[in-house]
Amino acid sequence: MKDRKRTYFILVSFMLLSFVIKLILIFKYGNQLTLSSDDLNYLKSAVYLVKKNIFVFHNYNEPTVFVMPLYPLFLSVIIKIFGYGMAGIQAIRVIQAVISCVTILMVFLIAQKLFDKKVALFSSFLVSFYFPSIVTSGYLLTETLFTALLYILLYLSLKFSDEPSYGNFAVLGVIWAGAVLCRPTIAPYPALLFLYLLIHKRMKTGKLIKLGTVMSLVFIIIMSPWWVRNYMEYGEFIPLAASSGNPMLQGTYVNYLQTPENVVYYKLGENAFETNKIEVETAKKRIKEEFRKDFWGYLKWFTIGKTKFFWQSPFYWREYFNIDRSLVEITHFFLLAGFAGIILLVFKDFTKYMLPISLILYFNVIHCIYMAFDRYAFPLIPLLSIFCGYFAISVIHSMKLKLRRYAA
Repeated sequence: MKDRKRTYFILVSFMLLSFVIKLILIFKYGNQLTLSSDDLNYLKSAVYLVKKNIFVFHNYNEPTVFVMPLYPLFLSVIIKIFGYGMAGIQAIRVIQAVISCVTILMVFLIAQKLFDKKVALFSSFLVSFYFPSIVTSGYLLTETLFTALLYILLYLSLKFSDEPSYGNFAVLGVIWAGAVLCRPTIAPYPALLFLYLLIHKRMKTGKLIKLGTVMSLVFIIIMSPWWVRNYMEYGEFIPLAASSGNPMLQGTYVNYLQTPENVVYYKLGENAFETNKIEVETAKKRIKEEFRKDFWGYLKWFTIGKTKFFWQSPFYWREYFNIDRSLVEITHFFLLAGFAGIILLVFKDFTKYMLPISLILYFNVIHCIYMAFDRYAFPLIPLLSIFCGYFAISVIHSMKLKLRRYAA
């Protein structure tokens, strides 16, 4: 009991200290915490949602299906309470700092379930003080909310896999829908979960189908207002967001380099939805052409090349507290040791760890199809921290054993 209290005291200390650092950052830099890109569009979307009850993103003159609605709704609720000014925006940042602490807790619980309390504490320490995580909680971007939802979903999936009731999987359906309404890339998640249940838990197919049906029904109920709204606006079924065209097209350029010689020009549609369709078709055409020109070279770009862009750098585009990017890169490269931990576990007991490992692989693959860079990898860093924690503790344990043998 005393040992458990000590463990949770350390965990809470990490969370509180991390939260205090985030508060200092938020109140020191305020509206300097911006990338002047998607964050401004999300704020504009939220304000317009409150004022006009219309969901827009890039343009005021047309409704959007360019992004999922949960994050703008989240912002709009806070703005409705605290106002449109600096107080409202700072309130968003403070609430996101709280949400980021939920991620720390989930990382601890996941690591404890997969490994032990030593790995759990070390992993939570890494996530608490990984500087891009501290900074990102101050950005008006989906990263903080989506990351928390992702790890709640993962933890409950692992927990409920040991307690597979219909009620538990209904809860998973709610969290899954919430995560999808924040970022659509997580939509195929149940395929990873059910594969884990089938292979590791050896669950019978009949039981799997029943649980999947409950989870899917809850998902459909929650998603249906979004589907109805999209059909009313555009006259067709749009299940997620229509925003894949531009990143897919950008991803067709090797190393994302566009020159006058290789750039493809295309006619814009009458609205963002039509333009997205044109960009998807343009991207598909360009991919076919480039594979014909240099199959192996282009395949390397769509696999090794984009994977390198996905993981090689931290999501730290602006410097704060005079902390140099090179220092953050060192901590980032340390976390990449998590891949060594994954390799060890693949040979040790792959099926036990296949759900979190397959989650990393899935996001890597899906972004290689479209566009891969550090911001998209950011939600996976806490998961990689768990495997880094496992690897570090394993190395320390191994070194201690060798020293004991040498001393003996």
